[in-house]
Amino acid sequence: MLKVLIVEDYPDEADALREALERYAQRHDLDLRITWSEAAQALATGSRTFDLVFLDIELPGMSGMDAATLMRSYDSSTPIIFTTSLQQYAARSYEVDAAGFIVKPVTYPKLEMCMDKVVGRLRASASRRLIFNVAGGMRVLDVNDIRYVELQRHDLVFHLGGAEPLKLRGTIREVLERAGGEGPLVQISSGCLVNMDFIRLIKGSDIQMADGTLLALSRSRKKEVLGTFSSYLGKAF
Repeated sequence: MLKVLIVEDYPDEADALREALERYAQRHDLDLRITWSEAAQALATGSRTFDLVFLDIELPGMSGMDAATLMRSYDSSTPIIFTTSLQQYAARSYEVDAAGFIVKPVTYPKLEMCMDKVVGRLRASASRRLIFNVAGGMRVLDVNDIRYVELQRHDLVFHLGGAEPLKLRGTIREVLERAGGEGPLVQISSGCLVNMDFIRLIKGSDIQMADGTLLALSRSRKKEVLGTFSSYLGKAF
């Protein structure tokens, strides 16, 4: 089951989106549980509650863009699809790693195109968990929460969205093996992995991440990384 939140202050537009979603679910054999809220405060919970969020940008009180920024402070991976009548907001949607952008009025063809991308990504990333032994127990990481991983001597430093870097004992190879194939992680050098969902620019020997961080792409891996990234974009988008 996919838990979907619609944040929309106009009931008729929320109903139109719900109907399109239900039509998509019926055609694609999906089990959806859809919740509607008129205010962006529905996202101010501080915890991951939904699998997918449709968010109107023009909302009373807290705007949709501000609500998305708040959501990203505690949840870096749940897909956000913006809905708005103002197309100029499309560029800003990338600031919060939005998965899609639909210009109103929402129609089924627009929704279907967007949902195909998002559902494919959700299915590909489902159950991707990394488990590490730590003192007195285990630590579980969701691959979707990882921005990039750096090797520092015998430790791995995981850079996570909205959280302090986490240091764990391990190797780059172990992370790749545990994450499995066809996932978002790609090795860009002997001591660094990146999550391709957060790559914004590859230029020369630099990779720019969504938060502006620049990472070094080794010459020996450049061809492979470019090929892997292009293939991943084709599957995800």
